[in-house]
Amino acid sequence: MILRRPAWLTWGTAHDAASAPLAGGGWRRALLALVLAGLALKLVRLSEPPTFYLDEVYHAFTAQQYLHGNPAAYDPWAKPPPDRAFEWTHPPLAKLLMAAAMAVFGETPFGWRIGSVLCSTAAVGLTALLSAELFGSGAAALWAALLLSLEGLSFALGRIAMNDAYFVCFALFTLLHYVRWKDGARPRSLLLAATGLGLALATKWTAFYLFGILGLDLLRDLLLGRRRWRDRGLWGAALAFATIPPLIYLASYGHFFALGRGWRQLVELQQQMWWYHTRLRATHPYQSRPWQWVLNLRPVWLHVAYLRDGWVAHLYALGNSVILIAGFAAALLWSWRDVFAVAAPQVGGGRLSHAQAQRVLRGRWARWFVLLAYFALWLPWSFSPRIMLFYHYAPALPLLCIVLGLAVARARAGEGTLPRWTRPAAAAVVIGALAFFVVTYPVLTGVPLPKTLIERGYARLPGWR
Repeated sequence: MILRRPAWLTWGTAHDAASAPLAGGGWRRALLALVLAGLALKLVRLSEPPTFYLDEVYHAFTAQQYLHGNPAAYDPWAKPPPDRAFEWTHPPLAKLLMAAAMAVFGETPFGWRIGSVLCSTAAVGLTALLSAELFGSGAAALWAALLLSLEGLSFALGRIAMNDAYFVCFALFTLLHYVRWKDGARPRSLLLAATGLGLALATKWTAFYLFGILGLDLLRDLLLGRRRWRDRGLWGAALAFATIPPLIYLASYGHFFALGRGWRQLVELQQQMWWYHTRLRATHPYQSRPWQWVLNLRPVWLHVAYLRDGWVAHLYALGNSVILIAGFAAALLWSWRDVFAVAAPQVGGGRLSHAQAQRVLRGRWARWFVLLAYFALWLPWSFSPRIMLFYHYAPALPLLCIVLGLAVARARAGEGTLPRWTRPAAAAVVIGALAFFVVTYPVLTGVPLPKTLIERGYARLPGWR
């Protein structure tokens, strides 16, 4: 049986450069405006609530203790004050950066949250740059940045003092400079990629997924004959990724040693971290499974303030359903299409020139890399023994927005191999995503609303209550 794919599934196969190629700095100026607008929206009501909420009782509280030089902040057996807990289950970098921000802006809600705001804002720009580096399209880069700006889970995590926004920023920095290294074999880019990987590892152990992404991509090069085992670049990458991240990870515990702790305590702490993540059997009212994340079925209720006259202010980590579902559909479409694109493009004989064939191969690799990164930052959670919440999906979302952004850009450009319905469908996705963001913005920022509106509107779906 011969499987045939529809003709429209070949869009971009022979023209994997962007439908709207990079030209001048216009798209970068538009990106800057978009990033600044997103920053302004995140700053609205940033100091509400005026106290710790959700996991700020761990992360921001521990950052305060770092600032005060309290060695108990690193002690798994130390007794914290009521309604607080020392956060030792993750590496300390994000909390150290929160402490630095509080040293500048004060021990206020703004002080402990501004770091997340800046990292999530930077993530929008990094997403656009990564998309542009992969696909050479200013239009696709801008669409990816816009979609990530409208994505509610990323938006909410960019306003709370947790380590997720920091990790996403460092992960994107790593991927961007890795792609730049592969494109130009520049040692500086390799060093920056390894540095980003170290910063990510010093923030969350989820960075080991990034090691897997880069390792699998280099293995693909070997299997396809694009690199050889004796390739100096390959061994240079192996050396950089094997040495720089561990050194940065160790350096992140400099404060730990400065407070009088020693090597034995550091080893014990790492053991306790491992046991926590592999043996935790606790439950959470908003826990969810990875398959639910792609459908936005179980957002996380972060905080509620009951006000006068039946008004309430809710905070939710609520995804943008339009982006999540449309992006996942686009990712599946890419995956299916590229299953049929394993053969090398034919050169000569009236088919493709050598330059065209190289462009096809580069485009296939770009799609492979984005899909690899997306699925590698999402699917492994299906095998995690610990409880999971929706916000564990956050690192995969920029990659999802890159996939959807490129699909929108190509549909809007009206590539000839695309069916007519793709252009209005792309417009519907963008308009729908914008409308969803506008409607949910009050519960992403804690804007007071009538309680009846919450009950009859936002809490309609059982999983959103």
